[in-house]
Amino acid sequence: MTTDSQGPAQVSDGLSTMLTVLEPSSAPESAVLESNLAVLRQAGIRVRYQRYPLDAGDRQAQVGVNTRGQILSSALSDPESVYVLAARGGYGASDLLRHLDWSALSSLPKTVVVGFSDISALQVALYARLGWPAIHGPMPGSSLWSNGPDVDCLVQLLSSPRPWNSAIRVSPFGSSSTDTTVQGTLIGGCLSVLSALIGTPYFPKTLQGHILFLEDTHETAERVLRFWNQWLDCDLVAGLAAVVVGRFTDLSGGHDEEWLVTRLAERCTVPLFRSPDFGHISPNHPLVIGADARINGGGLKWRLD
Repeated sequence: MTTDSQGPAQVSDGLSTMLTVLEPSSAPESAVLESNLAVLRQAGIRVRYQRYPLDAGDRQAQVGVNTRGQILSSALSDPESVYVLAARGGYGASDLLRHLDWSALSSLPKTVVVGFSDISALQVALYARLGWPAIHGPMPGSSLWSNGPDVDCLVQLLSSPRPWNSAIRVSPFGSSSTDTTVQGTLIGGCLSVLSALIGTPYFPKTLQGHILFLEDTHETAERVLRFWNQWLDCDLVAGLAAVVVGRFTDLSGGHDEEWLVTRLAERCTVPLFRSPDFGHISPNHPLVIGADARINGGGLKWRLD
């Protein structure tokens, strides 16, 4: 474990910004991670990196699940740890949900979990069970962290008091009108990961009034449509304010991204927008689960007080 204490910024609750970096899912790219953590330290953020212990064995074996769960629980319970940043996605976050003491966490200050992809399971579970906000954004243990405008935005958020606000580009797709104005609460993440939470205690009972943002990678178009049918059949889409589709990268099979988004829009019963600004891509601009959002005039603007 390493800790850097230079020049901590201040957040709205008066605590110094402590960013705890964990490995709740797959192992990070070590050289990439160390280089990118330096960017955060140079911004004056205190970084505490909790490695997965080498002697704990296989991450997916039960002993590995228990170890990862204990590390995550400790970070979420630490009053000094204002933010928990996942080093990388991959697989494993959903293993940990049943190992968290949800009753104990409910009495603690809110910790903001940062990441995307597999980390979507943890972020949406914390939002559904506790109302904790989370940042869907870049992770430093992945080569997708590019030190571009998305990382600049993330560093600015982590270094600044609330209210936070930012924006991404969106455009209406299908039958949605360019004059449409939509307001709602942001929720979303990786489609395949979130689809696996539907029907569990870790997913909201309703998405009424939310703006749902979705992205994914390395799927076939048909599998994505199967996931989307599940949302439709569970009546999760009808109450949404809107859907924002990010990038669906590295699709396999015979259909491209344009074909897929067209099919999603045909099935969607609420306004659907498209954005080039988030997904398993670089840049991957931060979006905050639990933030108030407004779509108008080619942009989605969000704010978290």
